[in-house]
Amino acid sequence: MGGDAKLVTDNPIASDVFERLRQATASRPAELVELCRDYLTEARQTLAQLRNAFTLKQANELRNRAHYLKGSSMVMGAIGVTQCCASLEAMGRNGDFSEAGRTLDRLSTALDAVEQEYVKRLGPDVLPAKGPAA
Repeated sequence: MGGDAKLVTDNPIASDVFERLRQATASRPAELVELCRDYLTEARQTLAQLRNAFTLKQANELRNRAHYLKGSSMVMGAIGVTQCCASLEAMGRNGDFSEAGRTLDRLSTALDAVEQEYVKRLGPDVLPAKGPAA
């Protein structure tokens, strides 16, 4: 199971999952854009919550938020994000924060890659509205 530590950066989104989503929304393509935009917005908010849980050493909150984002990322086919969340979830469960900072940075990078891939596939409308930096 050593493969979990390696991020899949060549293809941040599982093509089969993305194609299923595209087919499911084929009659309403704007729905796929909205779904992906909502995922990115929620993922960014959850990343901020994960960073806060790490800063405050809240193991249970780290586990819960990582589990939440892992589930939505699996549905969206975000491979690297899912892998990082699985690691963070285990860290929260074990109360071990030693690698959490580095994993959060990898999660942020993986999320950026997903966002860039969505823009390539769906155009700039997929980007969430940028609010003030938190």
